[in-house]
Amino acid sequence: MWIDLYSEATQLPPFRTLREIQGQILPRVLRQFDVGADAAPYVDLFFRVTTKVELYPETLKVLNALGPVRSAVVSNADHEHLAAWNFTLPVEFILISEAVRAYKPHQVVFQRALERLGLEPHDVLHVGDSDVDDVGGAKAAGLRVARVNRNGRSRHPRCAAARF
Repeated sequence: MWIDLYSEATQLPPFRTLREIQGQILPRVLRQFDVGADAAPYVDLFFRVTTKVELYPETLKVLNALGPVRSAVVSNADHEHLAAWNFTLPVEFILISEAVRAYKPHQVVFQRALERLGLEPHDVLHVGDSDVDDVGGAKAAGLRVARVNRNGRSRHPRCAAARF
Protein backbone atom coordinates (compact mmCIF):
# COMPACT_ATOMS: atom_id res chain seq x y z
CA MET A 1 0.00 0.00 0.00
CA TRP A 2 2.69 2.51 0.98
CA ILE A 3 4.73 2.04 -2.21
CA ASP A 4 1.65 2.51 -4.38
CA LEU A 5 0.71 5.73 -2.59
CA TYR A 6 4.30 6.94 -2.75
CA SER A 7 4.71 6.15 -6.45
CA GLU A 8 1.44 7.87 -7.29
CA ALA A 9 2.20 10.93 -5.17
CA THR A 10 5.61 11.51 -6.76
CA GLN A 11 4.01 11.73 -10.20
CA LEU A 12 1.07 14.01 -9.40
CA PRO A 13 1.30 17.79 -9.72
CA PRO A 14 2.08 20.02 -8.03
CA PHE A 15 5.61 18.99 -7.07
CA ARG A 16 6.05 18.23 -3.37
CA THR A 17 9.18 17.31 -1.47
CA LEU A 18 9.49 13.77 -0.22
CA ARG A 19 8.94 15.02 3.34
CA GLU A 20 5.67 16.64 2.24
CA ILE A 21 4.64 13.47 0.41
CA GLN A 22 5.41 11.25 3.39
CA GLY A 23 3.54 13.66 5.64
CA GLN A 24 0.47 13.09 3.48
CA ILE A 25 0.65 9.35 2.85
CA LEU A 26 1.89 7.94 6.17
CA PRO A 27 -1.27 9.07 8.02
CA ARG A 28 -3.30 7.21 5.38
CA VAL A 29 -1.24 4.07 5.86
CA LEU A 30 -1.62 4.25 9.65
CA ARG A 31 -5.41 4.69 9.31
CA GLN A 32 -5.56 1.74 6.91
CA PHE A 33 -4.12 -0.44 9.69
CA ASP A 34 -6.30 1.17 12.38
CA VAL A 35 -3.30 2.78 14.05
CA GLY A 36 -4.38 5.97 15.79
CA ALA A 37 -0.87 7.34 16.22
CA ASP A 38 0.44 10.69 15.05
CA ALA A 39 2.34 10.16 11.79
CA ALA A 40 4.90 12.94 12.40
CA PRO A 41 7.37 10.78 14.38
CA TYR A 42 7.19 8.12 11.66
CA VAL A 43 7.90 10.73 8.98
CA ASP A 44 10.94 11.84 10.99
CA LEU A 45 12.04 8.21 11.39
CA PHE A 46 11.62 7.64 7.66
CA PHE A 47 14.01 10.51 6.96
CA ARG A 48 16.52 9.48 9.58
CA VAL A 49 16.70 6.11 7.82
CA THR A 50 16.50 7.19 4.17
CA THR A 51 19.02 10.02 4.41
CA LYS A 52 21.74 7.63 5.64
CA VAL A 53 23.22 6.46 2.36
CA GLU A 54 26.15 4.08 2.23
CA LEU A 55 27.90 3.55 -1.06
CA TYR A 56 28.39 0.03 -2.33
CA PRO A 57 32.02 -0.99 -1.78
CA GLU A 58 32.90 -0.83 -5.48
CA THR A 59 31.16 2.48 -6.27
CA LEU A 60 34.17 4.79 -6.18
CA LYS A 61 36.39 2.25 -7.96
CA VAL A 62 33.86 1.89 -10.78
CA LEU A 63 33.28 5.64 -11.14
CA ASN A 64 37.01 6.36 -11.12
CA ALA A 65 37.58 3.62 -13.71
CA LEU A 66 35.34 5.51 -16.14
CA GLY A 67 38.24 7.90 -16.71
CA PRO A 68 37.24 10.46 -19.35
CA VAL A 69 33.71 9.06 -19.72
CA ARG A 70 31.30 11.73 -18.56
CA SER A 71 29.08 10.73 -15.66
CA ALA A 72 26.44 12.16 -13.37
CA VAL A 73 24.08 10.98 -10.65
CA VAL A 74 20.34 11.37 -11.17
CA SER A 75 18.50 10.75 -7.93
CA ASN A 76 14.96 10.88 -6.60
CA ALA A 77 16.37 12.72 -3.62
CA ASP A 78 15.62 16.09 -2.13
CA HIS A 79 18.00 18.68 -0.71
CA GLU A 80 17.46 17.11 2.72
CA HIS A 81 18.93 13.85 1.46
CA LEU A 82 21.83 15.45 -0.40
CA ALA A 83 22.79 17.48 2.68
CA ALA A 84 23.05 14.26 4.71
CA TRP A 85 25.38 12.48 2.27
CA ASN A 86 28.87 12.26 3.75
CA PHE A 87 30.77 11.34 0.60
CA THR A 88 31.98 12.94 -2.59
CA LEU A 89 31.48 11.28 -5.94
CA PRO A 90 33.77 11.72 -8.97
CA VAL A 91 30.95 12.83 -11.28
CA GLU A 92 30.23 16.08 -13.13
CA PHE A 93 27.09 16.76 -11.14
CA ILE A 94 24.37 15.28 -8.97
CA LEU A 95 20.88 16.07 -10.20
CA ILE A 96 18.20 15.68 -7.55
CA SER A 97 14.48 15.64 -8.08
CA GLU A 98 13.84 18.66 -5.90
CA ALA A 99 16.05 20.76 -8.21
CA VAL A 100 14.10 19.58 -11.26
CA ARG A 101 10.71 19.72 -9.49
CA ALA A 102 9.89 16.21 -10.73
CA TYR A 103 10.70 12.63 -9.75
CA LYS A 104 11.85 9.76 -11.92
CA PRO A 105 10.36 8.14 -13.98
CA HIS A 106 9.17 11.53 -15.30
CA GLN A 107 11.04 12.20 -18.53
CA VAL A 108 11.89 15.78 -17.55
CA VAL A 109 14.40 14.43 -15.00
CA PHE A 110 16.32 12.58 -17.71
CA GLN A 111 15.95 15.45 -20.18
CA ARG A 112 17.48 17.88 -17.67
CA ALA A 113 20.44 15.55 -17.14
CA LEU A 114 20.92 15.28 -20.90
CA GLU A 115 20.82 19.08 -21.22
CA ARG A 116 23.44 19.50 -18.51
CA LEU A 117 25.67 16.88 -20.11
CA GLY A 118 25.05 18.28 -23.59
CA LEU A 119 24.40 14.78 -24.91
CA GLU A 120 21.72 13.06 -26.95
CA PRO A 121 19.72 10.18 -25.43
CA HIS A 122 21.36 7.55 -27.67
CA ASP A 123 24.78 8.64 -26.35
CA VAL A 124 23.92 7.82 -22.72
CA LEU A 125 23.77 4.62 -20.71
CA HIS A 126 21.63 5.07 -17.61
CA VAL A 127 22.47 2.63 -14.81
CA GLY A 128 19.87 2.22 -12.09
CA ASP A 129 18.21 -0.24 -9.76
CA SER A 130 14.52 0.56 -10.11
CA ASP A 131 12.47 -1.03 -12.87
CA VAL A 132 9.90 1.73 -12.81
CA ASP A 133 11.93 4.83 -11.95
CA ASP A 134 15.19 4.02 -13.73
CA VAL A 135 14.50 1.47 -16.46
CA GLY A 136 11.05 2.70 -17.39
CA GLY A 137 11.88 6.39 -17.10
CA ALA A 138 15.20 6.26 -18.93
CA LYS A 139 13.83 4.07 -21.74
CA ALA A 140 10.87 6.44 -22.18
CA ALA A 141 13.37 9.30 -22.50
CA GLY A 142 15.27 7.36 -25.18
CA LEU A 143 18.31 6.35 -23.14
CA ARG A 144 19.97 2.96 -23.13
CA VAL A 145 19.57 1.28 -19.73
CA ALA A 146 21.40 -1.19 -17.52
CA ARG A 147 19.61 -2.42 -14.43
CA VAL A 148 21.54 -3.22 -11.27
CA ASN A 149 19.71 -6.01 -9.45
CA ARG A 150 21.69 -6.90 -6.35
CA ASN A 151 18.90 -8.85 -4.64
CA GLY A 152 17.49 -10.89 -7.53
CA ARG A 153 14.20 -9.00 -7.50
CA SER A 154 11.72 -9.90 -10.20
CA ARG A 155 10.99 -7.30 -12.81
CA HIS A 156 7.97 -5.12 -12.20
CA PRO A 157 5.12 -6.47 -14.38
CA ARG A 158 4.82 -3.16 -16.28
CA CYS A 159 8.52 -3.00 -17.17
CA ALA A 160 10.30 -4.56 -20.09
CA ALA A 161 13.76 -6.06 -19.66
CA ALA A 162 16.62 -3.57 -19.65
CA ARG A 163 18.90 -3.90 -22.64
CA PHE A 164 22.16 -2.10 -23.41
